[in-house]
Amino acid sequence: MNLDDTIVAISSPPGAAPRGIIRLSGPDARTIAARFFHADSSESLEPNVGQVESSRPAASLVGHVSIGRTSLPACAYLFNAPRSFTRQDIVELHLHGAPGVLGLLLDQFLAAGARSAEPGEFTARAFLAGALDLSQVHGIAGMIAARSDHQLQAAARLLHGALSRTALAAREELADLLSLVEGAMDFADEPIEFITPDDLRRRLNAIRGALDATAAAGLRAERWGELPRVLLSGPPNAGKSSLLNRLTGLDRAICAPIAGTTRDVLTAPLDLGDHECLLMDVAGHDDPTTDLDYAAQSAARAAIQSADLILKIVDASKPWEGDAPAEPTFIVVNKGDLLGDPEKDELRRLLANKSTHSAYFVSAATGDGCEALKLGIAQALRDLPVTINDAAIALVAEHRQALDDALRCLSSAIELAGRAGDSLTDADLIAAELHAAAAALATLVGRDDTEDLLGRIFSRFCVGK
Repeated sequence: MNLDDTIVAISSPPGAAPRGIIRLSGPDARTIAARFFHADSSESLEPNVGQVESSRPAASLVGHVSIGRTSLPACAYLFNAPRSFTRQDIVELHLHGAPGVLGLLLDQFLAAGARSAEPGEFTARAFLAGALDLSQVHGIAGMIAARSDHQLQAAARLLHGALSRTALAAREELADLLSLVEGAMDFADEPIEFITPDDLRRRLNAIRGALDATAAAGLRAERWGELPRVLLSGPPNAGKSSLLNRLTGLDRAICAPIAGTTRDVLTAPLDLGDHECLLMDVAGHDDPTTDLDYAAQSAARAAIQSADLILKIVDASKPWEGDAPAEPTFIVVNKGDLLGDPEKDELRRLLANKSTHSAYFVSAATGDGCEALKLGIAQALRDLPVTINDAAIALVAEHRQALDDALRCLSSAIELAGRAGDSLTDADLIAAELHAAAAALATLVGRDDTEDLLGRIFSRFCVGK
């Protein structure tokens, strides 16, 4: 990609419109545009001619553009280097948005010496000139692909640096901690306490909290436009899979009296009348004993975190076990057909302090109570708060992977620091995890520079004095 020539492209969306835009960027952008655009005033796009001075960051001119023998009204917007998007001179011509008109003008610019821009080349020039980092580049792509106001806002937060600020602040704090940890390694024989394990854990937990919040904000943005998620949770063999099949009318889940039949996260659409939701069935809460059990429980926890509504399934034949569930949660008593009215009343009183919602009595075997439960689910989903002002960020797969890698390394470092005594043992292992976390965060903003850690030590401590 040649960055020293002048590129041109139609920047408005395809199709006819009241206004179309052609954009030029490069050293000859003003000269080439001035051959075809003529201002109604004495000003000109030509460099150092008229009243348009290069010291001004931007200027706008009203005039007309010549396309062959035809003259059409147009506006020219000039963005001077180095304060433009690409850090080069940029000229945008706004005129009638007929595709044929724009195509003819584009051909004239190409014949005058401009080169047709490659896909994304304007943004690439901005990135290579240091005007944007990688996360902001992804933000532009997200704004282009947005299909709703929520998605547009989430992408705009990415473009305006929400992820960059979090990543850079975390890297700066990690660099400080690395200087302290590696100082403890390099000067282990000196009576100098660079950082205590407790202080290290506290500061690492703060970094992890900020990155966790960013990852959660990305998850919320991903969920926009998807069906709301309703999750069936509870102990093994409470009838969750049978209830999923009954509510959805599908034989989606294998049902058996053997506990632990469900391993993966099973999903099926649930018709709620005027809208739908995604009903999810996960492995029952139990103490894992095998690697497969651990994987099933991990998948269940991840699904619970992503759910909009949780249905806590209770077996009517067994007493309540466990703590009160997190909100928003419905308590659903399965096998309710086995209970009489007095027994149901007694169980309602028992469950009254477990949830702010009334308990639902259903039977997956007969279908009793299932329609009332579906009405309750529909109302609960309608009552969920709308997150118009939510600080969600439109993260892409690379962002999520980098955040996951950084969080995993931070968790390992926190665990190592937790095993340390009064002095910082395993400092070399902790430093390795912090280096890996910093490297993962660097990929978010496209920076691979390393901090001068020893210089930080000397600037903060009188080592060897």
